[in-house]
Amino acid sequence: MLNLDKFKKKEEEKLKEGKTSLREKESQEKLTNVDYKSPGAFHIEPEYRELIRKQTEDEARNFEESIKAEGVREPILYWTHTLRDNTGARVVHTVVDGHHRCEAAIKLGLEYIPCKELKFSTHNDVRIWMLRNQLGRRNIGDAEKIRIALQLTEFLGIEAKERKKRQVQGFNAAADKKVEAKPVEVSEEQNELDDLKKSLNIDPKGRINRAEEAAKIAGVSTKNVTKMKKVIEKGPADMLNAVMDGYLSIHKAWTELRAVELEEKKKRSRKPKKVDKDLTPKQVQALLNNAVLVEKVSRVALAFRYPDTSFEEQNVNPSHQHYNDFTIRFVENNAEVKQSKFADVVQVVKPNDSELSPLVVGYQIVSTFDDLQNLNSLIDLSASCHKFYIVVDDSLLEEAKRQVEKQKLKVGIITTNPSPQVEVALESHYIVLNEHQELQILREAFFRSL
Repeated sequence: MLNLDKFKKKEEEKLKEGKTSLREKESQEKLTNVDYKSPGAFHIEPEYRELIRKQTEDEARNFEESIKAEGVREPILYWTHTLRDNTGARVVHTVVDGHHRCEAAIKLGLEYIPCKELKFSTHNDVRIWMLRNQLGRRNIGDAEKIRIALQLTEFLGIEAKERKKRQVQGFNAAADKKVEAKPVEVSEEQNELDDLKKSLNIDPKGRINRAEEAAKIAGVSTKNVTKMKKVIEKGPADMLNAVMDGYLSIHKAWTELRAVELEEKKKRSRKPKKVDKDLTPKQVQALLNNAVLVEKVSRVALAFRYPDTSFEEQNVNPSHQHYNDFTIRFVENNAEVKQSKFADVVQVVKPNDSELSPLVVGYQIVSTFDDLQNLNSLIDLSASCHKFYIVVDDSLLEEAKRQVEKQKLKVGIITTNPSPQVEVALESHYIVLNEHQELQILREAFFRSL
């Protein structure tokens, strides 16, 4: 076990001889109040660890070799505070600078490393200090500065709201009773953070302009911050890495992203708009009295009734009539009238002279895109028909098919157009009605024919 007193004495002798293994000469001022602790005495907070730049495998390997040869030259900076988690509350020394050094020292089995304690008021102050400290690294490019500055303004925004809150609380307290503030001893690092907070431009609602503050912190233009923010938020990983490594400029990356956005916007504008198409009375009348359609519906229905009879051998000689007022609504005084957008009609079809039980065929005229989204309202109506179809203009066919499948409806689709040409685009299911339903429909048809 290494004797700590002997270790410290040996290091002091090296310092006097100018052969220090703790640090370079230009960083001597950082060793003020330096202590020595075991690397295992420090707590690595995962959240803080994420705020620092990751080392590559080569960097980590070279870093370890350097520590083997020269020892830990820069002291670990830590913050002593009470940590509360699921194991309870305990006092810890959390690393705020020197995570890589501490981890390498643990891996190499070093017994003691130099360290120095910093004092902060809150966890948020630690985050701000760590990010601000990274901005002081050598050879750091604008992209890295902006990324760090944007992270920094996120935490500074929290401070701005707290500052506004304290201002209001202080004003209220002063109004109730004049309180004399007692001087509090503040650390050098905390003083620097407080000065930074005071420099923020806060609006009346306690907010800061993150782009402006980040530009001020990073020493770049606000435009560059805005462009880099887009690269971080919208750019793919390889683009962001290229910008961070200096292979691609911020402006070039932003220009590429902007071009992609504009192209996507053009594609969206070229997409066909929702079509709402009313069927004219002439089209509807042609549909309902289409002999070919009525014969096809009859033949398909008979195929369900008599599955042992071939399709071609069926005796089909249909006649039909409407048993609601659909025709009246569309033709009044021998003149066509405007059609309602959502109208229905039921036909009673006699497939042939010998067939006693008629076919009940329902049709629903659907003229708008929005109405297609609510086809499940037809379930009760379609359940009272042997076969049921929705009728749409051919421009609505694809959406009609999609909605029938999506809503799992047992209906067919018939399309028509100004020609008017009628086509069964999707065949209807055949529903077996009970005797009571069929008799009721026959009665309706008989009384309406009088």
